Amino acid sequence: MASQAKQHPSPLQPFNLPLSLLRHGSGLIGFGLLFGFVVPLTPYPRLGLTAHIQFAVEGTMVVAAAALLNSKPFRTPAGQASDKRVVDYLAPWQRNVVYYGMTGIWVTLLSEAANAWWGTQWVLPIAHGAAGLTGSGPAEVWMERVVSVAHYPFAMLLATVWPVITTALFAAD
Repeated sequence: MASQAKQHPSPLQPFNLPLSLLRHGSGLIGFGLLFGFVVPLTPYPRLGLTAHIQFAVEGTMVVAAAALLNSKPFRTPAGQASDKRVVDYLAPWQRNVVYYGMTGIWVTLLSEAANAWWGTQWVLPIAHGAAGLTGSGPAEVWMERVVSVAHYPFAMLLATVWPVITTALFAAD
């Protein structure tokens, strides 16, 4: 008797996107809270604190986006509550932008957590200065590049997420 593998539907489908984002957001918050216990053990605790706070903040943003996408704020022309959720107004490419923009945060935040050991400055010069580091800092060039690559592309993608969600809020008009 052959066992059948359980197939998981794609997180990009409208019925799965909010749940997938809730899971990612909760994971970000949980990881950030646990990382808080490690912050005092890092060579640069101010940079670790930055990562700890960012995990909580970004995770909360992802959870808020999931709740908004799953909400049904629209009314029919007759004034009755609509059965359509905000996510139902997103085109497939828009769901891709939201999903990858929101889940790509993991890469950025994990590089910030690593930065608590590295002390890079190219991407986060203010945090670098707040950590009491001066000059070029202790980080190797490859560490600076890792943090840069983990920040810039994902920041650009994340910056497009809320405008995409906002368009869905006006799509029912």
